Amino acid sequence: MRKAIGDNLLPASWGLDKNLELIHRAGYDGVELWLGARPWFQVETADTAVMELLRKVQNAGLVVSHVANSLDWKFQLSSPDPKIREVAGRNLRRQIETATLLKTDAILVVAGIVTEDAPYEDVYKRTVDTMRELGEIAARVHVRIGCENCNSEQRFLLSPREFRLFLDDVNHPAVGLHFDTGNIHDTGFPQQWIEMLGSRITRVHVKDVLRHRGRCGHESVYTNIFLGDNDWPKIRAAFDQVGYNGWICAEMEPYRFAPDQQLFDTSAALDRFIAARF
Repeated sequence: MRKAIGDNLLPASWGLDKNLELIHRAGYDGVELWLGARPWFQVETADTAVMELLRKVQNAGLVVSHVANSLDWKFQLSSPDPKIREVAGRNLRRQIETATLLKTDAILVVAGIVTEDAPYEDVYKRTVDTMRELGEIAARVHVRIGCENCNSEQRFLLSPREFRLFLDDVNHPAVGLHFDTGNIHDTGFPQQWIEMLGSRITRVHVKDVLRHRGRCGHESVYTNIFLGDNDWPKIRAAFDQVGYNGWICAEMEPYRFAPDQQLFDTSAALDRFIAARF
């Protein structure tokens, strides 16, 4: 396994160069770049600037693990508004383009969001149709689309069986699951998702969860690996069982103070996880 962390976990005010240097010094192999989340990587960023971004990543001794998209929640691919869907599709196509420029073969997408005005059945159909179309575009440049399991926030594809049926309906090899070990805290257990969907996992987000917090008040349910309720030995064994040996990317709530320390603490925890030293 190779470990990465997102460029959105460190303060934007520190600048890209400092953030990349810290990520490398903390022992990561790669960086997850978030389209739309940082001033150095926007939908409007020109190809030449994206290639300069890659040069800085490489000069820091890193590679781009994959390209994520911070715009999916505002511009939803499954929106009932065709104008919003048009913007979302344009954002995603640009995400695929930048992935090729950044020499990575995977992107992360939040594919469908159920709301009071967007019923589940409508969201499901629109999402399947859109993923088939975008899968064709991604396949032409050898990029895989990983639909993330943000189950509670999306109110969509809440179980591993649902997600498997969704991928069966999309029926495209370029579309899979970007699996998050924390997002299913109130709808299931990570190891069971891995066992059912292992061959379709494109990338993995790693974080822990405090299940008793639920989603009430101001307290986040998410925390650093080994501090919560996930059964990490079972999760690690499940990855071995399905033969997943790809990227794992840390994604959790940032430290309130000393955010640089979180990089080092999380890197050490990921090393223990990879080595299965519990």
